[in-house]
Amino acid sequence: MSASPGTAKSFLKSLRWKPIIVIALILVAVGLISQRVDIDRVRDYTEHLNSGLVFVVITVLPLVGFPVTVLHILAGMRWGPKLGLALVVLSILIQLLASYALVHLFRPMFERRLAKFRERIPKGAHGPVTLLTALLPGVPYFAKNYLIPVMGVPLRTFLLWCFPLHALRASIAVIFGDQSDDLTPTRIAWFCAYFVIITLSCGWVFRRVRAEVGDPSPAASGRTRSA
Repeated sequence: MSASPGTAKSFLKSLRWKPIIVIALILVAVGLISQRVDIDRVRDYTEHLNSGLVFVVITVLPLVGFPVTVLHILAGMRWGPKLGLALVVLSILIQLLASYALVHLFRPMFERRLAKFRERIPKGAHGPVTLLTALLPGVPYFAKNYLIPVMGVPLRTFLLWCFPLHALRASIAVIFGDQSDDLTPTRIAWFCAYFVIITLSCGWVFRRVRAEVGDPSPAASGRTRSA
């Protein structure tokens, strides 16, 4: 059954358009700047970087808070779309496993540092809460990866929800990095459209899950129930 016009209108009104517009403008700006910057020289430099070192960098730096999108763009420049995405996906899997292990080794430290983020997560079953946290706006990539294990989510559920979602988002940056030497207006428009579609889709899922789980409450800081 198709959604009613009122439902569609309500959904569009509830969207947070500001971050979408900002990112779209950034993509356009990058495209314009690339016309003035010697992208070929940058790509030539990245292509001569040691592959093993680059993989270590894109895997380790996000664990300490380095912007992951920048590293995924670098991977696209260094390895192209297929190998670049494959290695980025592998790095994401390693990061999730490492995050889970670090939380279990140093739980008190992570609980203190992530307390302000944890207050935004409602209490609920592990699956929906994991998805809700992975889609939560305003929380950095690395913080989400530590926050979910802090809430007591099992490793299997953690990987099942976060791994494909992170991989999907990473594909944008990897492809962008690969195509950075030929950012025509058409390709810039395609990237903007691709980003907006994924962002809107994630936003829609986020709102559906939040409606199912409920609003955050003081009880949300407790352990979640098993799915």
